[in-house]
Amino acid sequence: MNEKREYMNVLLKYLMNEKNSEEFQTFLVLLEQIKYQPSLMRYYGEEFINNLKELLHDITDKYDKASIIEAIVQSFFWYESDRSYYEELLNDYIWCLREHATSVNDSILCLTSFRHMGFTEHELVTKLVKNLDQEQCILILSGLNWEVPYNLDIEIMDTFKESEVYSNISQRSAIIAQFLLLVNPNIRKYASVSKIKFLYDSYKGVYEDCWPRGLIPNNKDTLIKTKVLSLKEVSILEKLDELINTQEEDLDSIQVRGLYDEFFEDKDPFEVIFTLPL
Repeated sequence: MNEKREYMNVLLKYLMNEKNSEEFQTFLVLLEQIKYQPSLMRYYGEEFINNLKELLHDITDKYDKASIIEAIVQSFFWYESDRSYYEELLNDYIWCLREHATSVNDSILCLTSFRHMGFTEHELVTKLVKNLDQEQCILILSGLNWEVPYNLDIEIMDTFKESEVYSNISQRSAIIAQFLLLVNPNIRKYASVSKIKFLYDSYKGVYEDCWPRGLIPNNKDTLIKTKVLSLKEVSILEKLDELINTQEEDLDSIQVRGLYDEFFEDKDPFEVIFTLPL
């Protein structure tokens, strides 16, 4: 097994060697798949991580730099470096974010790992707000979904509070999308071909994964407290949960279909979905 790992590291090292070559592009494609596979990162070992660290010094392309940093940061759990190195790495990564060199999802995973390294939420939030444009910053912070750090400056706190609104809207729209898949017959019929995202391709996914299994009971208090859903809205979702369990998936019953009207009350559905309760 060690011989195989050594051979793989030799191959990966070869692919890293010549920048702007097809071999190097092949390595970057492989890295995108490897970096979030913990078993592979551990398999290739510290030698692979050291090769990435060495490679990073010679990289000027912002997209390549971001990807390599994300891979190195994921290895923190097994191969630690000193604090000063991580601080340098974080500053480089913030530059990559400012240059829009990586996706929001990748940045959320990477910043979460920086948090595990020992950087405080206060440090990370402050760096993000001071270096990124507000829209990008809010999107990243809403995905991180951290608690409010202590002693934030007023300007930074305003941005953080706005990110909480985005996070709550994300949760709200996800829950209502699942609700629509069950109670609206047209959405139930055409969701699999719709270009509107509903989390699931069909109502069957919602039915099997969520609704009869206590989606609302397990999160009810939190959803109301954080004002993701109103008490009335939660009660309607609870009725749906009860009806599904008693009617054995009869989603075309008058009672189930009536919940749509009860929830939206003749209002514009999109206005309801994207407006948090007071």
